[in-house]
Amino acid sequence: MKYLAHVTICAAVAASLGGCVVQGGADDSSDLEQDVTTTYVNILDFANTDQGQWYDVIHSLNAQFNSECGDTFCEGDWSNLIPLTFGCSVTSKAGNVKDCIWTFAATQVDVDTRNAAVLVDSPTFQCHIAMKTTAVKLAKLLSTATDKLRTPLPGAPASAPSINEQLSKCFDHPIGAVPNVLSTTGTESYMSARDYYTSAAGQNRWYAARAALHAGFENVCSDTFCSSDFSDLQDMDFTCSVTKSTGNVKTCTWTLGGSYYVVPEHGGAIDETVKTWKCDVPVRGTLSKLLDTLNAPAAPGQPDAIHRPLPGGTATAYDALAACFH
Repeated sequence: MKYLAHVTICAAVAASLGGCVVQGGADDSSDLEQDVTTTYVNILDFANTDQGQWYDVIHSLNAQFNSECGDTFCEGDWSNLIPLTFGCSVTSKAGNVKDCIWTFAATQVDVDTRNAAVLVDSPTFQCHIAMKTTAVKLAKLLSTATDKLRTPLPGAPASAPSINEQLSKCFDHPIGAVPNVLSTTGTESYMSARDYYTSAAGQNRWYAARAALHAGFENVCSDTFCSSDFSDLQDMDFTCSVTKSTGNVKTCTWTLGGSYYVVPEHGGAIDETVKTWKCDVPVRGTLSKLLDTLNAPAAPGQPDAIHRPLPGGTATAYDALAACFH
């Protein structure tokens, strides 16, 4: 009755003044709340958001995307699409969703066989997900949906009713893509370290070293690189070029991506920053020695792969990242 009385009063005011704003309850998806005086917050800061539920939603979305990407989006121009940040802005009182964004980074890495350069094309994607609902309803919908990417979103465009279809349109518009251009002169004396060994055992050594670096990054990120604005930094690729005839390492590059967003108090349109880093990792020596260094069993009290001095010097992969992010 109190709400109805308020609406009645608004109707009277509207007749004389030409407008009125109705504030709904915490689960009201009406647009009436949103006018020039409306303030907005991050969905995580909205009073009725279950933060644990929302973090579970994000984790599940990332997991489903990563599980399916190889057979869907990653079959296109970008074979390595990495999800970064998913978030929404909502009205501070009713929790009406104003803007949602899912950011991604991609990599296309080539080794120039004529000059040993590691070329990295690493565009980003800022995918705004359109819908009309509330924070509470959205969290409930995505937390209970079996197929979160394809479940229809309330108020979404008829041409793209789900997250999956809206991502498909977004991935047609990479930001900052600069295609790799390979040299056309000179002798093809170099190759990717990933392809240097042709035996299964040799290839497994490379992938094990790659996994060891990834694990090391995951272990240290939350207390170091990920403690700044870019709290969702992701390891995307690690590639080295080697001399075909000797296996000597020429260049190693570690590519990472990250993003963060800010919800303006007024307007509600999310202000996002998405970035990729191409970090040189100094190595002087053979690929075999590099793999031995990274794959050596970690003894108690001894450094893991990311903290071990790399062949030819005293610097570690961690040092290289620290210099790159500085």
